[in-house]
Amino acid sequence: MEKSVTTVIAVLTPQILMRLYFFASLTALAIVFQASLAQSQDSKTTFGDPSAEASIQTRLREVYGKETARVFLLTRNDVLRLGKTHGMELSGAFVDADLARVVAVGGTENGKYSVEYHLHNGKLQFTYEALEYFADRAPRKAWKNFKQIAAWERRTYFGRDAIVYSVSRGEGAPKAGSDSRKLQAQSRRVVALLAKRPQVPQVR
Repeated sequence: MEKSVTTVIAVLTPQILMRLYFFASLTALAIVFQASLAQSQDSKTTFGDPSAEASIQTRLREVYGKETARVFLLTRNDVLRLGKTHGMELSGAFVDADLARVVAVGGTENGKYSVEYHLHNGKLQFTYEALEYFADRAPRKAWKNFKQIAAWERRTYFGRDAIVYSVSRGEGAPKAGSDSRKLQAQSRRVVALLAKRPQVPQVR
């Protein structure tokens, strides 16, 4: 018995042991790489107090289904000042006399950018931004949305004219918690444009 054990140890030493060590190292590196790849594809970052999300969403849900009129605008102007856009489509939803929700969609050099502005009593409460990449412009490790399109997205919640919570996800996404003044300025410009448009009553 001792002889056979000694023989096996002799066979495993040293070349085979070195090969086993080499393959084990490759396996470990592959596991680390896959974990790193998954993290880079998601690359989710947050800012602020997560508890602020629920109360703001509750406030916004109060107007869902209560739209009284819609407004629309199709323009070649770069309303959001994104740089090199190919036109922009704007739409808004009124609840009585207040513009409660605004959506802007435009084409950029990298893909389709869209943003929603949700307002309460004229104050910006929430923005949702997303960029869906053109297939030939997508980063190699891009996160994919529910449509399986390479994209990034950012959700930003406001309180007292400041960002209280933000979540950003995807390669190339803006930093969570940044652009407070920019987002508020964009919403004011879009609201001002849509407020001048003729209202289309909602039929219930």
